Amino acid sequence: MRVLIVEDDMEIQQLVSYFFKKENYEVQTAGDGLEGLKAVKSFKPDLIVLDIMLPSLDGKNFTSIVRDMSAEYGDPVIIMLTAKTEIEDVLEGLQLGADDYMKKPFDPRELVLRARKFLEGKNVGKSGRYSFKQVVVDEKRRIVKDGEEEVELSKKEFDLLLLLIKNQGIVLSREKILDRVWESNYYTGDRSVDIYISKLREKVKSIAENIKTVKGVGYKLEEKR
Repeated sequence: MRVLIVEDDMEIQQLVSYFFKKENYEVQTAGDGLEGLKAVKSFKPDLIVLDIMLPSLDGKNFTSIVRDMSAEYGDPVIIMLTAKTEIEDVLEGLQLGADDYMKKPFDPRELVLRARKFLEGKNVGKSGRYSFKQVVVDEKRRIVKDGEEEVELSKKEFDLLLLLIKNQGIVLSREKILDRVWESNYYTGDRSVDIYISKLREKVKSIAENIKTVKGVGYKLEEKR
Protein backbone atom coordinates (compact mmCIF):
# COMPACT_ATOMS: atom_id res chain seq x y z
CA MET A 1 0.00 0.00 0.00
CA ARG A 2 1.25 3.46 -0.94
CA VAL A 3 0.91 6.51 1.31
CA LEU A 4 1.57 10.10 0.21
CA ILE A 5 2.11 12.62 3.03
CA VAL A 6 1.56 16.24 1.95
CA GLU A 7 2.68 18.37 4.88
CA ASP A 8 4.91 21.46 5.05
CA ASP A 9 5.85 20.99 8.71
CA MET A 10 8.95 18.79 8.37
CA GLU A 11 8.73 17.51 11.92
CA ILE A 12 5.17 16.27 11.43
CA GLN A 13 6.00 14.96 7.94
CA GLN A 14 8.92 12.90 9.26
CA LEU A 15 6.98 11.65 12.29
CA VAL A 16 4.00 10.47 10.23
CA SER A 17 6.31 8.97 7.62
CA TYR A 18 8.17 7.04 10.31
CA PHE A 19 5.03 5.43 11.70
CA PHE A 20 3.70 4.40 8.29
CA LYS A 21 7.06 2.96 7.24
CA LYS A 22 7.18 1.09 10.53
CA GLU A 23 3.97 -0.67 9.44
CA ASN A 24 5.56 -1.52 6.07
CA TYR A 25 3.72 1.04 3.96
CA GLU A 26 5.49 2.50 0.94
CA VAL A 27 5.76 6.23 1.71
CA GLN A 28 6.42 9.34 -0.31
CA THR A 29 6.33 12.93 0.96
CA ALA A 30 5.66 16.40 -0.44
CA GLY A 31 6.11 19.79 1.20
CA ASP A 32 3.45 21.80 -0.66
CA GLY A 33 0.21 21.35 -2.57
CA LEU A 34 1.54 21.59 -6.13
CA GLU A 35 4.38 19.18 -5.38
CA GLY A 36 1.79 16.89 -3.84
CA LEU A 37 -0.40 16.93 -6.96
CA LYS A 38 2.57 15.92 -9.11
CA ALA A 39 3.32 13.10 -6.67
CA VAL A 40 -0.26 11.81 -6.90
CA LYS A 41 0.18 11.36 -10.66
CA SER A 42 3.57 9.65 -10.47
CA PHE A 43 3.30 7.74 -7.17
CA LYS A 44 -0.40 6.75 -7.45
CA PRO A 45 -1.01 6.53 -3.69
CA ASP A 46 -3.76 4.49 -2.06
CA LEU A 47 -3.89 7.05 0.76
CA ILE A 48 -3.08 10.75 1.04
CA VAL A 49 -2.42 12.32 4.44
CA LEU A 50 -3.05 15.96 3.68
CA ASP A 51 -2.49 19.13 5.69
CA ILE A 52 -5.18 21.77 5.12
CA MET A 53 -2.81 24.77 5.38
CA LEU A 54 -0.19 24.32 2.64
CA PRO A 55 2.00 26.60 0.50
CA SER A 56 1.19 27.05 -3.22
CA LEU A 57 -2.08 25.08 -3.06
CA ASP A 58 -4.04 24.51 0.13
CA GLY A 59 -5.53 21.18 1.16
CA LYS A 60 -9.09 22.10 0.29
CA ASN A 61 -8.27 23.07 -3.30
CA PHE A 62 -5.96 20.06 -3.55
CA THR A 63 -8.84 17.77 -2.54
CA SER A 64 -11.23 19.44 -4.95
CA ILE A 65 -8.83 18.92 -7.88
CA VAL A 66 -8.16 15.27 -7.05
CA ARG A 67 -11.86 14.47 -6.68
CA ASP A 68 -12.92 16.42 -9.78
CA MET A 69 -10.25 14.78 -11.95
CA SER A 70 -10.40 11.16 -10.78
CA ALA A 71 -9.48 9.84 -14.24
CA GLU A 72 -6.15 11.62 -13.85
CA TYR A 73 -5.54 11.32 -10.11
CA GLY A 74 -7.32 8.09 -9.21
CA ASP A 75 -9.47 7.58 -6.12
CA PRO A 76 -7.16 7.65 -3.10
CA VAL A 77 -8.40 7.83 0.46
CA ILE A 78 -7.81 11.36 1.80
CA ILE A 79 -7.33 12.06 5.50
CA MET A 80 -6.96 15.75 6.32
CA LEU A 81 -4.81 17.15 9.11
CA THR A 82 -5.90 20.46 10.55
CA ALA A 83 -4.77 22.73 13.35
CA LYS A 84 -8.08 24.55 13.11
CA THR A 85 -10.91 23.65 15.42
CA GLU A 86 -13.78 25.42 13.67
CA ILE A 87 -16.39 22.94 12.51
CA GLU A 88 -16.82 24.88 9.26
CA ASP A 89 -13.34 23.89 8.12
CA VAL A 90 -14.00 20.24 8.86
CA LEU A 91 -17.34 20.37 7.04
CA GLU A 92 -15.83 22.05 4.00
CA GLY A 93 -13.10 19.45 3.76
CA LEU A 94 -15.61 16.61 3.95
CA GLN A 95 -17.88 18.28 1.42
CA LEU A 96 -14.98 18.58 -1.02
CA GLY A 97 -14.35 14.85 -0.83
CA ALA A 98 -12.02 14.19 2.10
CA ASP A 99 -12.78 10.87 3.78
CA ASP A 100 -11.76 11.77 7.33
CA TYR A 101 -9.87 14.34 9.37
CA MET A 102 -7.67 14.59 12.44
CA LYS A 103 -7.02 17.66 14.53
CA LYS A 104 -3.48 18.62 15.49
CA PRO A 105 -1.92 17.64 17.76
CA PHE A 106 -2.69 13.97 17.15
CA ASP A 107 -1.27 10.55 17.93
CA PRO A 108 0.32 9.16 14.73
CA ARG A 109 -0.57 5.65 15.88
CA GLU A 110 -4.26 6.57 15.73
CA LEU A 111 -3.73 8.02 12.26
CA VAL A 112 -2.16 4.76 11.05
CA LEU A 113 -5.02 2.78 12.60
CA ARG A 114 -7.66 4.90 10.87
CA ALA A 115 -5.78 4.64 7.59
CA ARG A 116 -5.55 0.87 7.88
CA LYS A 117 -9.30 0.56 8.37
CA PHE A 118 -9.91 2.65 5.27
CA LEU A 119 -7.44 0.74 3.15
CA GLU A 120 -8.64 -2.65 4.35
CA GLY A 121 -12.17 -1.53 3.58
CA LYS A 122 -11.17 -1.02 -0.06
CA ASN A 123 -9.79 -4.55 -0.31
CA VAL A 124 -11.88 -6.72 1.99
CA GLY A 125 -15.43 -7.71 1.43
CA LYS A 126 -14.73 -9.28 -1.97
CA SER A 127 -17.12 -12.02 -0.92
CA GLY A 128 -19.68 -9.28 -0.33
CA ARG A 129 -19.74 -9.92 3.42
CA TYR A 130 -18.94 -7.22 5.96
CA SER A 131 -19.14 -7.42 9.73
CA PHE A 132 -19.04 -5.33 12.87
CA LYS A 133 -19.16 -7.07 16.24
CA GLN A 134 -21.94 -9.68 15.86
CA VAL A 135 -23.63 -7.96 12.93
CA VAL A 136 -22.97 -9.44 9.46
CA VAL A 137 -24.06 -7.73 6.25
CA ASP A 138 -24.17 -9.79 3.06
CA GLU A 139 -24.08 -7.19 0.29
CA LYS A 140 -24.73 -9.61 -2.58
CA ARG A 141 -27.69 -11.37 -0.96
CA ARG A 142 -28.79 -8.18 0.86
CA ILE A 143 -29.17 -10.00 4.16
CA VAL A 144 -28.40 -8.61 7.61
CA LYS A 145 -27.90 -10.82 10.66
CA ASP A 146 -27.57 -9.61 14.23
CA GLY A 147 -26.09 -12.68 15.86
CA GLU A 148 -28.33 -15.57 14.78
CA GLU A 149 -31.31 -13.34 14.08
CA GLU A 150 -32.00 -12.02 10.58
CA VAL A 151 -32.98 -8.35 10.57
CA GLU A 152 -35.45 -7.01 8.03
CA LEU A 153 -34.39 -3.64 6.64
CA SER A 154 -35.71 -1.42 3.88
CA LYS A 155 -33.45 -0.70 0.90
CA LYS A 156 -32.34 2.67 2.34
CA GLU A 157 -31.79 1.21 5.81
CA PHE A 158 -29.69 -1.60 4.35
CA ASP A 159 -27.61 0.76 2.21
CA LEU A 160 -27.05 3.10 5.17
CA LEU A 161 -25.93 0.25 7.45
CA LEU A 162 -23.62 -1.08 4.73
CA LEU A 163 -22.06 2.36 4.28
CA LEU A 164 -21.46 2.70 8.04
CA ILE A 165 -19.91 -0.77 8.32
CA LYS A 166 -17.68 -0.30 5.28
CA ASN A 167 -16.44 2.94 6.86
CA GLN A 168 -16.37 1.89 10.51
CA GLY A 169 -14.41 4.28 12.68
CA ILE A 170 -14.74 7.01 10.06
CA VAL A 171 -16.86 10.15 10.36
CA LEU A 172 -19.43 10.37 7.56
CA SER A 173 -21.03 13.75 7.00
CA ARG A 174 -24.76 13.98 6.32
CA GLU A 175 -23.88 15.30 2.87
CA LYS A 176 -21.76 12.27 2.07
CA ILE A 177 -24.42 9.86 3.36
CA LEU A 178 -27.12 11.52 1.27
CA ASP A 179 -24.85 11.41 -1.76
CA ARG A 180 -23.97 7.71 -1.33
CA VAL A 181 -27.32 6.33 -0.12
CA TRP A 182 -29.92 8.74 -1.51
CA GLU A 183 -27.80 9.93 -4.45
CA SER A 184 -29.04 13.43 -3.78
CA ASN A 185 -27.59 16.71 -2.58
CA TYR A 186 -27.89 17.90 0.98
CA TYR A 187 -29.98 20.94 1.78
CA THR A 188 -30.58 22.69 5.06
CA GLY A 189 -33.47 21.12 6.92
CA ASP A 190 -33.19 17.67 5.33
CA ARG A 191 -33.50 15.26 8.27
CA SER A 192 -33.69 12.03 6.24
CA VAL A 193 -30.33 10.77 7.50
CA ASP A 194 -31.22 11.43 11.15
CA ILE A 195 -34.54 9.61 10.79
CA TYR A 196 -32.95 6.55 9.19
CA ILE A 197 -30.15 6.46 11.76
CA SER A 198 -32.86 6.28 14.44
CA LYS A 199 -34.50 3.40 12.57
CA LEU A 200 -31.21 1.51 12.39
CA ARG A 201 -30.62 1.95 16.12
CA GLU A 202 -34.06 0.49 16.77
CA LYS A 203 -33.71 -2.47 14.42
CA VAL A 204 -30.03 -3.45 14.84
CA LYS A 205 -30.05 -3.30 18.61
CA SER A 206 -26.67 -4.84 19.38
CA ILE A 207 -24.79 -1.93 17.77
CA ALA A 208 -27.24 0.89 18.54
CA GLU A 209 -24.81 2.48 21.00
CA ASN A 210 -21.96 2.13 18.50
CA ILE A 211 -23.64 4.42 15.96
CA LYS A 212 -22.26 7.69 17.24
CA THR A 213 -23.52 11.18 16.50
CA VAL A 214 -20.71 13.61 15.64
CA LYS A 215 -22.29 16.94 16.53
CA GLY A 216 -22.57 19.33 13.62
CA VAL A 217 -21.03 16.85 11.16
CA GLY A 218 -22.75 13.48 10.87
CA TYR A 219 -22.28 9.92 12.14
CA LYS A 220 -19.75 7.15 12.57
CA LEU A 221 -19.76 3.52 13.63
CA GLU A 222 -17.16 2.76 16.27
CA GLU A 223 -16.33 0.47 19.14
CA LYS A 224 -17.31 1.76 22.56
CA ARG A 225 -14.34 2.95 24.59
